[in-house]
Amino acid sequence: MNVFAKGLHPSGIGDVTMTEINGPIRIGQATVMPGDVILGTSSGVIFVPPQLAEQVVDDSENTRLRDYWGKMTISNGTYTPGEVDRGWTDAMNAEFAAWKEGVDPTSLEI
Repeated sequence: MNVFAKGLHPSGIGDVTMTEINGPIRIGQATVMPGDVILGTSSGVIFVPPQLAEQVVDDSENTRLRDYWGKMTISNGTYTPGEVDRGWTDAMNAEFAAWKEGVDPTSLEI
């Protein structure tokens, strides 16, 4: 079990005494509900409601692939950093979509 502890604060949530298992808790300024997905890294902790977990994973994977493709196209001289770092053109989006279809995302490292 991983534990991330920055400090303790014994207050409950708005005059509520917590005496239950799998009930809401407060961590810092965040209220954490049962079932929330928790991601802890060296830079911090984030709580994701379970109904949004799939969307968060899909969006973060798409961001990872876009970053990889952008870095790759800069390295091979196809695009400049200025082109990659601002809003992509329709042509760039189409190239990325075609590249994404033919790549195994588990084989890529950034």
